[in-house]
Amino acid sequence: MASQKFAASVIIPTYNRQEMLYQNLQSLKASNIPKDDFEIIVVDDGSSDNTLDVVRNFSDSCQIRYVYQEDRGYRAGRARNQGIELAEGAVCIFLDCGIVVSQGFVKAHIDAHAKPNSVVLGYLYGFSNTDDHAEELEAAIAAIDLSDVDDTIDRLRATGRFPDLRERTYAACRDNMSALPVPWSIAWSGNISVRRDRLGDRFRFDDNYRTWGAEDIDFSLTLFESGAEFSICRAACGIHLPHSKSHEVNSRSSRPNKIYLHGKFDRPETKLLIDIQSWELNEFLMRERTAKIA
Repeated sequence: MASQKFAASVIIPTYNRQEMLYQNLQSLKASNIPKDDFEIIVVDDGSSDNTLDVVRNFSDSCQIRYVYQEDRGYRAGRARNQGIELAEGAVCIFLDCGIVVSQGFVKAHIDAHAKPNSVVLGYLYGFSNTDDHAEELEAAIAAIDLSDVDDTIDRLRATGRFPDLRERTYAACRDNMSALPVPWSIAWSGNISVRRDRLGDRFRFDDNYRTWGAEDIDFSLTLFESGAEFSICRAACGIHLPHSKSHEVNSRSSRPNKIYLHGKFDRPETKLLIDIQSWELNEFLMRERTAKIA
């Protein structure tokens, strides 16, 4: 394991999203902690665009490293694992490239790790499973200042518009994730952090997942079974930039992965997950629990 010379390592996998990556890095550049306190590791999953040039633009203003792996299909898990291996930060923050973050994002993740066994979920405005409201979101963030995303986040928070897809679950447990039956089912890798020493040489993403879906649930469930404690940190927030997505396409992609996940863990909850959306599983189980008590 690499020595820990930074407070955090922000690990960003990317593939042919140079414009979003630029916005992502611009927002990280504006973080309210010194640039020498955290590093950024961009792992390129075989892009054919100008991703490398985008990263080079930030070499003087950020502690940033670029890693390239050949395009052999979807290998986001392997990309994140490369980031873990290289990480020299005490906390590994996994962040998708299509997200712009608040100035306090990195520091909030760091501060949330008072307990060494924590898995910390950040909050994502505009995060949904479809692009049904993409045009509305684009209009709402049209004037976003990448050097100060906080102003736009404050507006979204104040109006209650475009909440995180998981908001209903957070509200149901009053932000106490230990009250959830399956907190791991909503602990996705778009904005999540774990201490590097907690990951050690053991905890990695399973790179047998070669299409979109469930590899981050696998990762979180593995940590859960080892005794990790899950928590939500609303201050570690960002905005999920609108881009084309389809719930139907994603469901077709993730279903074989969910079947693989169930075969691997063989839990009643993983069997349910094959046919129930991951963000709905906690509410489903809580309703079942209430019905049994009644």
